[in-house]
Amino acid sequence: MRIGVIDLDTSHPEAFLPLLRQRGHDVVAVYGGQTVVDDDYTRDYAKKHDLAVVPDPGDLLGAVDAVFVHSVNWDHHLVRARPFAEAGVPIHFCKPFAGRASEIREMVRWSEQGVRLSGGSALRWSSAVADWQASGRQVLTAFAATYGHPLDYGIHAYSLLSGLLGPGVEAARALDAEGQRVELRWHDGRTAVVAVAPSGTGGYGFFASLVSTDGVHQVEAGGKDLYDRFIEVTAGHLAGDSDQPVTFAELVEPDLAVIAGLASARHGGDWIGLHDDARIDEVAFDGQAFAAGYRVNRRKALGLA
Repeated sequence: MRIGVIDLDTSHPEAFLPLLRQRGHDVVAVYGGQTVVDDDYTRDYAKKHDLAVVPDPGDLLGAVDAVFVHSVNWDHHLVRARPFAEAGVPIHFCKPFAGRASEIREMVRWSEQGVRLSGGSALRWSSAVADWQASGRQVLTAFAATYGHPLDYGIHAYSLLSGLLGPGVEAARALDAEGQRVELRWHDGRTAVVAVAPSGTGGYGFFASLVSTDGVHQVEAGGKDLYDRFIEVTAGHLAGDSDQPVTFAELVEPDLAVIAGLASARHGGDWIGLHDDARIDEVAFDGQAFAAGYRVNRRKALGLA
């Protein structure tokens, strides 16, 4: 595939590019955006990796076979991606997919119309998940924890549970007033709890305690091969070489669960259905507000402050 990079907001464009090229894909062009980096940074990135720079994401149409959307402001995802979806170009979205249920539903419609979509949290395809699935044991209930923003970083814990318990989350309810602790319910009646502690209250990581048919197990996800496994699954799907083990509608269940948890917090801890409850559309996570704070920290890390 010829791949275009849209937005250089996160560390992922740098981390993913060599993994894509190792698999024979040709990363050819970049739109840097202005959310985090400036034009000088974009030109330096392009020069380092021998890419063309385009002044507008739409300029990639016709020049690439797939795009990777790395916008840290998830409110940009639908706007950035829509022209490519309408042209049938495969799209990889940085996590989270979106902060509004309506936007996720539009993405699902694109996939149902035949557009190849992928992305989200790499935890869904981590070796910890793969090893558990290979064991053949079924999770009866689980607890997963991480730190940070409930959507931007909490999505990893939700995705880890989705990988360990499998798809089929139907509803969520908040266990506190902020939606930092949320219980998920699967179609078959199983439940699991996610806890996302505020930033600065502990070390970052991805942990789960599982109760299965043969006892209690502790899982720590991540590892040096995390992105390698992620790109293997997602790029293969975008290229049409392989199918993802789950449908796109199942892949976005963790994002909908986070949003449903927020809606539940606004409604006294009620169960909120991911697909059939209008209350999920009353709330949204503000991508622009999150990106403003992220920009400050990311620019410091890049030496651009």
